[in-house]
Amino acid sequence: MKLLFVHPSVELYGADKIMLYMLKMLNAKHEITVLLPKDGVLVEYIKAISTKIEIKIFAKLPIVHSKLKLLDYVKLPSKIFQCRRLFSGKKFDYCFCNTLATVLLLFAHFSRKRVLYVHEIISNTFLNFGFSFLAKTGANEVVCVSEHVKQNLFFSGKYPVVHNGIPDIAAVFLENKINSDGKIRFVLPGRFMPQKGQWFLLSALHKLPEEYKRKIHIDLFGSAPPFKPELYARLQDDVKSKNLIGLVSVHDFSQNIDEMYKSANVVLVPSLMSDPFPTTVLEAMMFSRPVITTDNGGAVEILDETFSRTIKPNDDMSFVTAIEFFVDNVNLLADYSKLARNAFCSYLTLEHYEKRFFDLFGELR
Repeated sequence: MKLLFVHPSVELYGADKIMLYMLKMLNAKHEITVLLPKDGVLVEYIKAISTKIEIKIFAKLPIVHSKLKLLDYVKLPSKIFQCRRLFSGKKFDYCFCNTLATVLLLFAHFSRKRVLYVHEIISNTFLNFGFSFLAKTGANEVVCVSEHVKQNLFFSGKYPVVHNGIPDIAAVFLENKINSDGKIRFVLPGRFMPQKGQWFLLSALHKLPEEYKRKIHIDLFGSAPPFKPELYARLQDDVKSKNLIGLVSVHDFSQNIDEMYKSANVVLVPSLMSDPFPTTVLEAMMFSRPVITTDNGGAVEILDETFSRTIKPNDDMSFVTAIEFFVDNVNLLADYSKLARNAFCSYLTLEHYEKRFFDLFGELR
């Protein structure tokens, strides 16, 4: 079959990685085209899957996001028309629009079947209704990556939920060792932006007793969003201004996730926004690492108290208590790690994801 994937970004964060895994699943048996708004690191990863995958870069892709201005909305119908012309005379069997940002491409009528993969939770009721209406009217199938995503959308009663899975890079259980300096390392990977919780963490650390601060180190891995590059410097400045330099280190985003997670004893995912189904949590569990995360998103659907702690968004003291828990129970880190790894292997591997995906799209098997 001929498959088209439309994707709004070219980086290596959650939704980007999930699309790569879908391409790997489907590449062997299908003719695939990927439509992107620009060149970027994601392109090289697609090429590494197969040189047979056709990659089309189209700068006028009608992507909908919160930074659009009135004139941008006026131009959207024209962009949809131009996209239709892009594949004039070619008909796909399936078009997968990955994330709500590409919802308008459902109306370009590229394909026999149109699938919208929803990775977002929208807090604004007006915008949520608009996206939900477009999804309902434009897609043959709307797939949600978590129950939280499904419950957030309007008209979603019959939408299927397909929890993501990821390839198992770690072939065996990775022992959770404390570094030679004796400090427990907490690692927070993710975009440097307030919604992802870095500043929430800095605020909580101010309330952490000194006796605990002496026993831990925090590593932040990530990059600023393209539309707010100044957030990288701002994060570094705030670490300095809060006198946290010896406690918190800021690192560039790393494509080598092996080393990032191996260096961790506990992984932090303290998103203030409702995180739909954070790939970071799946990666942490794959690498046998316990997790501290906020309870306002899809992560709670796969975590339990045997190896993780959930906290309330912007609740500094619940964050402090969770950090203290792992410091006080450092002798149990190995047990928590085994339980995290077991939970991953039993449900979140790429093989489990493939089964869930093909149970829904049987003709693509």
